[in-house]
Amino acid sequence: MKKRFRTLALVLSLALLMAIFASCGGPTSSSVALSAGASSTEAGNSTDATENNFNGVTIQYASCFNEAEQQAIWVKEMAEQWGKETGGSVNFNFAGRDVLTSVKSDILVGNAPDIIDNDASELVAALLSDQEVLLEPLNDVYTRSAYGEDTPIKDNMNGAYTLYTENGNDYIVPFIYITSGFFYDKTMFSELELDAPTTWDEFLTVCDSIEASGIPALAADGNISFYNCYYFQALCQRILGSGKFLEAALDETGELWDNPGFLQAAQMVSEISAASKNYFQDGYAGSAYPAAQSDWAMGGAGMIYCGTWIPLETASLTEDDFEFGFFPFPTVVGGIGELNDIEAQLMSFSVPRDAKNKEAAKDFIAFCSSKAAADRLVELSDNMAARTDAIYPDALIDVKPTVDNATAYHKNFDGAMSAAPEWWANVFYPADDALFFGELSPEAFIEQIKTESVKFYENKK
Repeated sequence: MKKRFRTLALVLSLALLMAIFASCGGPTSSSVALSAGASSTEAGNSTDATENNFNGVTIQYASCFNEAEQQAIWVKEMAEQWGKETGGSVNFNFAGRDVLTSVKSDILVGNAPDIIDNDASELVAALLSDQEVLLEPLNDVYTRSAYGEDTPIKDNMNGAYTLYTENGNDYIVPFIYITSGFFYDKTMFSELELDAPTTWDEFLTVCDSIEASGIPALAADGNISFYNCYYFQALCQRILGSGKFLEAALDETGELWDNPGFLQAAQMVSEISAASKNYFQDGYAGSAYPAAQSDWAMGGAGMIYCGTWIPLETASLTEDDFEFGFFPFPTVVGGIGELNDIEAQLMSFSVPRDAKNKEAAKDFIAFCSSKAAADRLVELSDNMAARTDAIYPDALIDVKPTVDNATAYHKNFDGAMSAAPEWWANVFYPADDALFFGELSPEAFIEQIKTESVKFYENKK
């Protein structure tokens, strides 16, 4: 095997095409199993709208994207086509990642937009709770057909949308599907005669083999805390199943952290950290994004755990023989979480409860939900569409079997980042970073989480 040592040159910061969004308050979540017998029908490109049926109607659309992003280009293109079919128009406010801050205020003062797009967890957390329901149910969108099609939209939609079903109502319609897992160079794995692992023990064996070849097994930019916490939270899901981490995050007494599964997860993180086997690159605690992921793309490390945006960020840095490989987080012997229970992060549309043009907004969402629209989204943005029958980006084709074979879904970070954002930032991040860097023992990590959780919730009273 050729040597893959690289000296990381100065690399310009690569813009995130999709990001994990910080969010606030919301309902709890758990893993959702797929319904049996869901159909998937190939869609045509024609539309079935009555000419000018929304003539003179202007939809007010608030977006989390910046206008230059490919997702924004896609939705503007859809708006132009929808306008030609229906006579309606769309007025965009590309407000960026903090869009919900202003949108919620607008809704509360009676100036709601007609459509909002954002990460589903953030939409639900900000605008849907037991205290206030600020979103319009979109059940009727799911039961109608998309433009040019004759099957219900729900039949062609990735089943993860049901993670956000509340009291029989669906408040979001996704258009982009994101998951996370380990990415690697299939050429490197072939040269080392390695197979993608499915269990944690197999994963450790793969790490040892990569280390023996002369490069770090894993890459990590330690200054990105939500990347660091992937490992502990994913291990909690594989050991305890979905929902347990979120329950502990919301526990004011701290007692739920006494569950031995949390200590086991912490011990497993500690084992791969600088405190033990140190599978990461030297100095990973101080690595500033995107240094480590860029070095990985240039052959300086064996694997990186990240969301499905990572190939899009790094493809320009890879050699000609680099082929993106992917495997989901491994299972743990004796654990509840299964390999086919996968993370789902959904970029989605929603309609505020007090929107003035609800029917036009729903019709536009249906227009954007066709196979033709989904295929165009993939072509423009290289993201995976929420449509199960849409084309796949070349760089993510190795993710397809994992998505196709999913039997259940869980929210990213078990929903805790959205449901308990202040706890997440002020209690969990500091403790997890210290554990991940090998600076805090597993036992001390659990004790710190318990103690600081109690203090945090007492101060909230």
